[in-house]
Amino acid sequence: MKRQLPLFLLLLLALLSACKKEEKDTTDYAARDEALITAYIQANNLTGFERKEKGLYLAVTQPGTGPVATAGKTVKVKYKGTTLDGNMFDQSNPASIGFPFVLGAGNVIEGWDVAFALLNKGSKAILLIPSELAYKGTSPSASIPAHAVLRFDVEVVDIQ
Repeated sequence: MKRQLPLFLLLLLALLSACKKEEKDTTDYAARDEALITAYIQANNLTGFERKEKGLYLAVTQPGTGPVATAGKTVKVKYKGTTLDGNMFDQSNPASIGFPFVLGAGNVIEGWDVAFALLNKGSKAILLIPSELAYKGTSPSASIPAHAVLRFDVEVVDIQ
């Protein structure tokens, strides 16, 4: 029995050293995203951006007409989504009349609910969406890195 004790202690020590504490992510993503967005605007010589609710940046590139969308309304949009390094991860079908979603219903990313409540029919805009309003996941998806700031080029086709 005495011979097994040192072997047991070595095995226990090896197991304990292999079980490292998972480090908690203490990144201030709001501050990081703000810095990324402002640097992106400057580096790409973009103009017309306004900081909106929750750190969303919006630049209207073509004004629309009529009232803005409100919660519960169906908004049809054409869009192209890219990461800040230019990799496209999604776009609406160019042959369609737009991708429909109900504003405020929670079936799109929060950044869209914030942004499209500021746009009216016919508007075209660029949205720079911080990670907290986009895909918040800590794990990357196939085409979107974890905690990514996203760019959407959008057009409001209709509001019903």
